Amino acid sequence: MVKLDITIQLETPLLLGAQKQGTVSETMTFLPGAMLRGGIGRMLAQQCSHDLRSHNNCDFAAIFNEKSQPRFGPCYPAISNFSAPFPATARQCKHYPGFKNQYDEAHGIHDALIPLFAFEEASQYGSMDIYEPDCKDSNCNSKLESVSGFYEPIGHSYWQPHPHVMRLSRTAVNRRRRVAADELLYTLEMLSEQMGGLPGRSGQTHSVPTRLRGNIWAANEAQAALLETLLPQVKQLGGAVSRGLGMVKVSVERSIDSLIHEPGDAASQLCDAAKRLDFDIQFPIGSLTYRIARFNKAIIEKLQESGIPNCLRPGMLYFCIDCISDVIWPNGGLPTVTLPEWFAGARRVRRFIQPRRLSGFSGTTGMMRTPQLAVGRGSVFLYCLDSPTPEAISYALATLQAAENEGLGRDKERGQGLIKICSPFHLEVKPK
Repeated sequence: MVKLDITIQLETPLLLGAQKQGTVSETMTFLPGAMLRGGIGRMLAQQCSHDLRSHNNCDFAAIFNEKSQPRFGPCYPAISNFSAPFPATARQCKHYPGFKNQYDEAHGIHDALIPLFAFEEASQYGSMDIYEPDCKDSNCNSKLESVSGFYEPIGHSYWQPHPHVMRLSRTAVNRRRRVAADELLYTLEMLSEQMGGLPGRSGQTHSVPTRLRGNIWAANEAQAALLETLLPQVKQLGGAVSRGLGMVKVSVERSIDSLIHEPGDAASQLCDAAKRLDFDIQFPIGSLTYRIARFNKAIIEKLQESGIPNCLRPGMLYFCIDCISDVIWPNGGLPTVTLPEWFAGARRVRRFIQPRRLSGFSGTTGMMRTPQLAVGRGSVFLYCLDSPTPEAISYALATLQAAENEGLGRDKERGQGLIKICSPFHLEVKPK
């Protein structure tokens, strides 16, 4: 599998239809993988002019008729790095939202997954003060709210990219009455081609071109080379292209992510660390085992802060799954809005779900796809391995690594199923 980095720069406003509220057609603030996939498919179908069922020995067949189709990931707004949707456990002050480094008056954004889980666990073994999810910055005591949108790592901190949304209103006039005709007054929401950038040395923020960044995973080297040639040829995306909207510039390059080799005895080390309640282990930075070790260390430290020793149970190994995109997970053949109760040999102990209903039109048939439920992007699931053996941990690590690399559930080629194991975001509390 070959990973490609995709950058889409807007040259005109982009219409990404989401849903209609009255006369306003709302827009999404990101580009779904299915839309980029459809843009390439439409371009190739026009170039080869084959019948839909007779594509053979052409570029369309090489991309879409292969048994191993490329996976088109969603493209999220970003300034210089790759961004991800905020997890459902992210919280911010109601009156002073945002990251501290981004807004002078902001009280910061933090994650409630580990603090909330530690409180619930410790409260089972002793009396504790009530967990109050209020803003503690500057004695604000305001209500904490969930965070929407996306976050992007910038240096040793985070940034929240804000693509600008503009509106275009149109109407048709009744020639006889010379007033707006019934049901023909409408408003289109669009992503502007400009968005706020990083502040300069003077502290002023300047506008930069709106960029959407994501990844495509090609099945092999030949497919990757073909995509590198085809993607820059895509010039328009989204809706209302006949009106000049959706002009884009697509650039693609090979991902430079280096392969991180896990230690051969990683399972044994994690097993011993869980028994000793000491996860100060030297794993390769950024590796799966490194993230799991840091995550469990943070949980232990939070449990120790409670002052209730009985809540520290040796032999427990935790990991969390963050949904970077929507996940269509079938249960008994029907899609659900949650991941399974048991996964990779571990039991599910907490879930923070953002359910979503997916639909859309098929570019092949021109008909509407069957609506289906999905685990929405941003959903978080916490799992626990009880008294694990090195063999059980080894199986879990292999399963989690495969799920992170290959995705989960259905429609992975259309951008669904992207996940992150033990995201570092959960360890960051009010990053500066």
